[in-house]
Amino acid sequence: MKAFLRKEWLEMTRTGRLLIIGILFFLFGVMNPAIAKLTPALLEMMKDAVEQSGITVGEVKVDAMASWTQFYKNASIVLIVIVLMLAGVLVNEYQKGTLVQVVTKGLSRRKIMLVKMITVYGTWTAAYLVYFGVTFGYNAYFWGDEKVEHMFPGVFSLWLRGMLLLALVLFFSAFASNMGQVLMGVGLVTVVLFFLNYIPKLSKYLPFRLMDGIELMGGRLEIKDFIPAIVAACISTVLCSIISLVAFDKRNL
Repeated sequence: MKAFLRKEWLEMTRTGRLLIIGILFFLFGVMNPAIAKLTPALLEMMKDAVEQSGITVGEVKVDAMASWTQFYKNASIVLIVIVLMLAGVLVNEYQKGTLVQVVTKGLSRRKIMLVKMITVYGTWTAAYLVYFGVTFGYNAYFWGDEKVEHMFPGVFSLWLRGMLLLALVLFFSAFASNMGQVLMGVGLVTVVLFFLNYIPKLSKYLPFRLMDGIELMGGRLEIKDFIPAIVAACISTVLCSIISLVAFDKRNL
């Protein structure tokens, strides 16, 4: 199992996926405080043109909250990037037939799936730490004395949202035969949940609430408002992971 895990990380490195993910998440982390810091200058440059159209541009306050707002605005793009980069983690191996050789050498299917889970969840966690760490570092540098309420619960919620998405990737990978089917499955579930989110009694349990960390930081929501969605996301992630293990164990390679 250790040898297969080592092979997974070597392949992630050799194919450049790990480097691409690291660079993209680093750049997005830099963009958050950079956009917040540059917004007043950009508005000042556009001030004359905007005022000629009858719109008055007032003074724009730039603080750490502006950067964290950008952090959550970019979260959707970050999640799409990680899903696209990792959606083929299993199905690509089906098409190449490499897993047959691994099973023939004596490694059990469950251990193979466990290695894939460690790779997928570990990559997301590491990439997210880069994304959060870069933003946090620049925010501390620019606005070090500014206190932000409930920052870590909000950041944790967004990480959990990514874990759930990747659990769905693994779930559909246990049944699908190509990357397109995996992405279609994850996309379909996301669309269904998006429409269910408009039902008030259901919305507090759905993963979209986990994207509202900026509302928590701004004091418009409380930690208790996130608990139902966090519990539901944790249960769903565990269930998807267990079903993935069982389904892959019975899959015809």
